[in-house]
Amino acid sequence: MAAPVRLRLDQATREAVAACYEQTRDAIERTNCQIVLLADEGRLATEIAWLVRRGPTQVRKILHRFEREGLHGLTPGKHTGRPLRVTPAWQAELRRVIDLDPYAVGVDSAVWTTRLLADYLAAATGHRTGIETVRLCLHRAGYVCKRPTWSLKRKATEQAGWVKNG
Repeated sequence: MAAPVRLRLDQATREAVAACYEQTRDAIERTNCQIVLLADEGRLATEIAWLVRRGPTQVRKILHRFEREGLHGLTPGKHTGRPLRVTPAWQAELRRVIDLDPYAVGVDSAVWTTRLLADYLAAATGHRTGIETVRLCLHRAGYVCKRPTWSLKRKATEQAGWVKNG
């Protein structure tokens, strides 16, 4: 079993971490700040992990990184990972069509989905990718893909008027 991480912050550091927690727009950085603040309260890594929905090993890793790097260690690093296998032509076409109405490029839909984009880009460029590659490329370009919140059963139930209001 891993030894508990004991973390005690001085007042200035505590205030700096709390300010970072309040000001950041990055969800991972905010959670990392929360982990440090909870550890400063004397909570154990297993309890912190439960509270922030992370694993205890990940909590310890963040705390150790904070001890080494300070506030800078709370900022998530860039994930290098395997490079995406898309062609420059594919990327250019994605950037060109993403803000267009799908009907403008012959796609019979009112909105783009990652599946529609993948299929359209494969036909337009001859380079087929999966929907996850499309999602990652969109994310890197500053777009957010929303996952559907409807299930067929729920939608059918609501359309039939069987949903309680309030």
